[in-house]
Amino acid sequence: SDPEKLQIYTPEKLQSEKGVAAFTNHYVDQIVMSKKEINVRDLHTGASKKDRYDKLIVATGCISKKVGIEGEKSRNVFHVKELRAAYSLKSFIQTERPQSAVIIGAGFIGLEMAEALTRLGIDVTVVHKSDLPMATCELEIRTLIRQKFDSKKIRFIGNAHVEWFGIGTKNTVVAVGTKNETIETDLVIVAIGVEPNSALAKSSGISVGKLGGILTNDRMNISGSESVFAAGDCCEIKNIVTQKPMFVSLATTASKTGWVAGENAAGGKAKFKGAVKAIGLRFFDLEIAQVGLNQREANIHGFSTIQSTITASTKVSMMPGNEKITITTLADKKSGKLLGANIAGGTGSILRGNVFATAIRHGLTVHDISELDVIYTPPSSPLWDAVILSGINLKKQF
Repeated sequence: SDPEKLQIYTPEKLQSEKGVAAFTNHYVDQIVMSKKEINVRDLHTGASKKDRYDKLIVATGCISKKVGIEGEKSRNVFHVKELRAAYSLKSFIQTERPQSAVIIGAGFIGLEMAEALTRLGIDVTVVHKSDLPMATCELEIRTLIRQKFDSKKIRFIGNAHVEWFGIGTKNTVVAVGTKNETIETDLVIVAIGVEPNSALAKSSGISVGKLGGILTNDRMNISGSESVFAAGDCCEIKNIVTQKPMFVSLATTASKTGWVAGENAAGGKAKFKGAVKAIGLRFFDLEIAQVGLNQREANIHGFSTIQSTITASTKVSMMPGNEKITITTLADKKSGKLLGANIAGGTGSILRGNVFATAIRHGLTVHDISELDVIYTPPSSPLWDAVILSGINLKKQF
């Protein structure tokens, strides 16, 4: 109801509360590391100037992936990544009153947008490249999400790619075309993921990895410079499970790397040891969490795995509000260490993912998980919590 609450800092607030000068609408188009210099362009006036630095932190974030189809820049096509895009989308809905929408992609943003538009009374169709939503989750969880689509009367078109946009007379997309179907629409949201915004780094000679992100050491220094750091979604980071680089766009990880880069730029000795991927969202009344590796990722990295799925209760069964929770866990067959967990269910499901994230980070085995001490309190968790049951069930396969 109050958009101002969504903006944590204005430039003025940042200056008054933190003593930080924030130059918005200024664009850095070059970093000259040999001179410790940046070239800055004022987007209001077009004027350019050079500025010097002692220490530099590159935190250029990520950018939305594009479908690359003619008409993608039409005024009713949105990439909902940043606040400005959300304002524009909300304004379009309020003024144009769309009756139908097509969402391209059924990942985290696609699901959240599908719910938001459905709640506004808009008829939603989701087009997705895979046969089920949420390709990063396991089959059992994806099936539950697919059932939620049906129960909320959201049309899901799987195994499909958008090949063309039909453009109307008002510079709007009026139809979306796949190989087999034409879908008429008043609104399009592209939600096919993000990629590191590393163009400035590349052009300035900063090393970029195979995943497109800036490469750093554990102090968040770029390769070959003690004066330049990088942090946030523009970087590749170490996956604690695989010990290999990964790209993951998460506020938690971005904040941690930002903290380390900032502390070290100020003369500190902080280290970032890596991260376990831990993501959650609510899709209507279904809480969803994905932690660690999924089966596909485990296969890519050469793990021999065992997998288990259990369905249990979120509370003691007699308690009001008790709901079902489904957990699929993945473990290394050789060491017994937990590699990943997928969760879907009622209230309280997401927070159980934190237990798995902690377990993975510290190398706990399925035997350890089956013996964890967790709280039993009938209004919130049963005697045998789903987390413990998942460990017990997985342990049976050893």
